[in-house]
Amino acid sequence: MNNSCAIIAGAGGFPLHVAQEARRQGLRVVAIGLQGWADPGLTKHVDAYAEVAVGQLGRLIEQLKAHQVHRAVMAGKVTKEVLLDSRIGFDAEALGVLNQVTDYSVSNLLGAIAQRLAKDGIELLDSSTFLKPNLCPVGVLTQRQPTSAEQEGIRIGTSAARQLASLDVGQTVVVKGRVVVAVEALEGTDATIQRAGQLAGRDCVVVKMASPTQDMRFDLPVLGPQTIVTASAAGASCVAVEAHKTLLLDKDQLLAHANAAQLALVGVEVP
Repeated sequence: MNNSCAIIAGAGGFPLHVAQEARRQGLRVVAIGLQGWADPGLTKHVDAYAEVAVGQLGRLIEQLKAHQVHRAVMAGKVTKEVLLDSRIGFDAEALGVLNQVTDYSVSNLLGAIAQRLAKDGIELLDSSTFLKPNLCPVGVLTQRQPTSAEQEGIRIGTSAARQLASLDVGQTVVVKGRVVVAVEALEGTDATIQRAGQLAGRDCVVVKMASPTQDMRFDLPVLGPQTIVTASAAGASCVAVEAHKTLLLDKDQLLAHANAAQLALVGVEVP
């Protein structure tokens, strides 16, 4: 079997973690960074690196084939804002995929891209393939337990966030006093939390969930230290994420920030 794996890299620290673990497992790692999104520092942690512009699916396929890669992982953020950006030039391959999709949900778009890659013998792997130990466990991860009011916020937020994710709107909701005060759309998790703090003040509960039909190959919920810092700064008192489907990046640092802020972090098991 070819001992190579590619990372199709968007923004954030997720691609770096994948690269480090894949190399630790002895794989040759090729990163295809999406221009304007991928961290250039990724080049130091892979065996080969190339960049392609968002919308250049044909060029992406060419790079994967040139590096003789038959397995790839999508890691890192690219928001749906790119579909609204008139400056993005979609090549013939990308337009062919877009024309196949009846609605521009993340799962539909990326599912169609996965099918196109498969035609050239490139398998898109589960995004957590190299990071299974980083998936959030069930239960309270921090020193502080959630209060009864926070537990109620988690219950309400879990239901709302699951519905939100199923509609491909976003993955995060913020609850205070049994009221959903903010939901995530294009702005991302951190901006949603900041807005909730401005609207509702302290003691909000942040809940981040996967879609009920989550395709593990892409758009997994990810929680890193920066989101904990943002939540603390915004006055949130509790963060809950879906267990088994949310990746915790830099877990020790993440928990250190949460404990220092007396913020409760909970992994929620969803039936």
